[in-house]
Amino acid sequence: MARDGQAPPNGGFINVYKPIGAGSTQVVGRVRRAVGVRRVGHCGTLDPLAWGVLPLAIGRATRLSRFVLDMPKTYEAAVLFGVETPSFDLETHPTAEPRPPPGPDAVEQVLPSFTGAIEQRPPEYSALRVDGVRAYRSARAGRQVELKPRRVHVRALHLVSAGRIGVRMIDGRLQFGGGVGWSDALLAGLRIECSSGTYIRALARDLGAAIGCGATLFGLVRTRVGPFRLPAATELWQLEIAARSGFLNTLLYAPDTAVEHLPAAILSDTDRAEFGYGRSLRRGGSGLHRLYDGAGGFLGLAHGEAGWWTPRTVWITPQ
Repeated sequence: MARDGQAPPNGGFINVYKPIGAGSTQVVGRVRRAVGVRRVGHCGTLDPLAWGVLPLAIGRATRLSRFVLDMPKTYEAAVLFGVETPSFDLETHPTAEPRPPPGPDAVEQVLPSFTGAIEQRPPEYSALRVDGVRAYRSARAGRQVELKPRRVHVRALHLVSAGRIGVRMIDGRLQFGGGVGWSDALLAGLRIECSSGTYIRALARDLGAAIGCGATLFGLVRTRVGPFRLPAATELWQLEIAARSGFLNTLLYAPDTAVEHLPAAILSDTDRAEFGYGRSLRRGGSGLHRLYDGAGGFLGLAHGEAGWWTPRTVWITPQ
């Protein structure tokens, strides 16, 4: 059990609710201070203007965070058609007057073109590094940023709502309302299931370009990362109280939650000892496996090839 905010020795994962306005690294810092453990890392960032599920790895579980990073994700996005911004969200102001928006049918017609494996160019306002500099820093300084397209996978893309909203530009700033002098924009709600590395802001940009009216991201919530779901997410104040009260362990997902998609195998006591020393095992089967002892204790990961299993992540210490 956790004591004085300390995580159990093996650590684990916490399904954290990230609020609007907070950066992912800010959330990591706050959790690090709360639990008193330096080894805390997020498993995939969320933009400051987005909110929702942000899985964090605590302690030794950071060794498995890459598996959570690669898990499929689900988002609910509000996309504003007829308006374009440099950052493809409302962090920046539009560079031109709003354009006539499409109807919902036009949006539905282009969605199949953005489902499946697609080539996507990341936003210039992103944390990717170009020549050692974060792309968003160069973009904010007015320097041109060249980011190469990369392949991502959109498993599902659905229009779930649509409505009109009044917009206008005043002194270069976008305002929302209605009445005389206001233009219409289409605010569309989308549900997106996608692979790691997919930028929803870039998806909004590309949908607007395909229709010919432009689009920007109005709002975004991440509702799921693998087994981590929004209804079960823990707010930061709840985590801090749990850490102070010595109940941090009640919020922790087991470390092997990150690898439950891998095939499992149980080792004998002899093989367990060999694996603990980092030695290869003579076994059949190929690919990466998660290993357990007879009591269900997680031992680590091994990769099988040509009749041998080579340790990849050894979770136990030799006995």
